[in-house]
Amino acid sequence: MVVVSGAVGGVGASTFAALIAAARATSGPTALVDLGPGGGLDVLLGIEAAAGSRWPELAGVHGRVAAAELTGLLPRWRGIEVLSAARDGAVPGAEAVLAVCTALVDGGVSVVVDLPGSRVLGDLPSEVPEALVGGLGGELVLVAGQDVLGVAGLLALRRRLTVPAQLVLRRRRSRVAPIEAAHVSDLPLLGLLPGDRRLADAVDRGLGPVAGRRLRRAVARVSHRLASQ
Repeated sequence: MVVVSGAVGGVGASTFAALIAAARATSGPTALVDLGPGGGLDVLLGIEAAAGSRWPELAGVHGRVAAAELTGLLPRWRGIEVLSAARDGAVPGAEAVLAVCTALVDGGVSVVVDLPGSRVLGDLPSEVPEALVGGLGGELVLVAGQDVLGVAGLLALRRRLTVPAQLVLRRRRSRVAPIEAAHVSDLPLLGLLPGDRRLADAVDRGLGPVAGRRLRRAVARVSHRLASQ
């Protein structure tokens, strides 16, 4: 399991989560779980009108759930099962989140969770990120811009984390040296993400994030490093 969180809003964490899921889907069944507000992930992927269950339909799930019970329930994007958040901003309960994610992991599904920084620390109960990273063996990846504002947001989030994390930097014109960002945040650096102008065009066309060669290779390297840990 990979849990992706943006150090600040607008850094492209949801896009990165989708690209990591796409990289993992080449090796087996993969699910992308949205814990952000407003159901933004299915809009990003262009599947907001697709049939299938969202968090409101699964909010009452609790206890042990068999993976087979989720089969065919969720909409898909590029072969990836997607569980999107509610459009009204409602946060699924901790019990439902853990029951669904546990069922997917136990069913042999590679799970990528899009968990905004505000929800790592505030909106969701603390046991959710702790259980996802600790109990289910997930790796928390913080995405930050490679600039002063990005690193400042990263430090603010880092000081309040209670679980281990790793760092991915998104390249910016006004750059902070990657080794310096990793040093001041005391986080292992997994990789750098180059800019890709194709992303916005693909999203606008309803295709979801479709990366060019350089970005696709960078994401694949990060995915490989996570898988080898």
